[in-house]
Amino acid sequence: MLSSGRSLLAVQYNPFHITLSDNLCNKIIKDGESFVVKNAKIKDGNNANRSSKVSWLDSKKYYSKLNYSINLANKLYNFSLKEFEPLQYTVYQKHDYYDWHIDSHNKPYENGMIRKLSFTLCLNNEYEGGDFSICETHPISKKAKVKSFALKKGEMIVFPSHTWHKVNKVTKGTRKSLVGWVVGNQWK
Repeated sequence: MLSSGRSLLAVQYNPFHITLSDNLCNKIIKDGESFVVKNAKIKDGNNANRSSKVSWLDSKKYYSKLNYSINLANKLYNFSLKEFEPLQYTVYQKHDYYDWHIDSHNKPYENGMIRKLSFTLCLNNEYEGGDFSICETHPISKKAKVKSFALKKGEMIVFPSHTWHKVNKVTKGTRKSLVGWVVGNQWK
């Protein structure tokens, strides 16, 4: 049990939720769109599970703002964290989505680090659909419990990287978000 009296499963299903400033969101959009935004690719090659465009940002530029939020969230998890990976600016147009997936990998990176916390920050309100969903168990399980969040500009969700999640299809407009991962030493 965690110090809050909730199990880890309950915490990952009810992720940490915080709101950041409109000003920060606008700066991230400007920065994200200053780079070439390319079609997103999935490392395993199954790109049918995802339709969106991405560019990559230097996490150092936003470190202080994001680090504060991650440290607050990590009070729920008490994970040993080391650093941010580069940040992903993601654009979902009408009909774009990202199907069920987890952010953790099968093997640690060469430096022994693994993804421990993931986050998504909604950067705008000019879209419909595109809800962020999280699942307590594997999503194809008959006992799967799914919770969806219709995020608004500035809302950020932080959750363990091994948690199943997805972005539902955008039905109108353009959804812009900042996605990131925080790594730490491999579990012992």
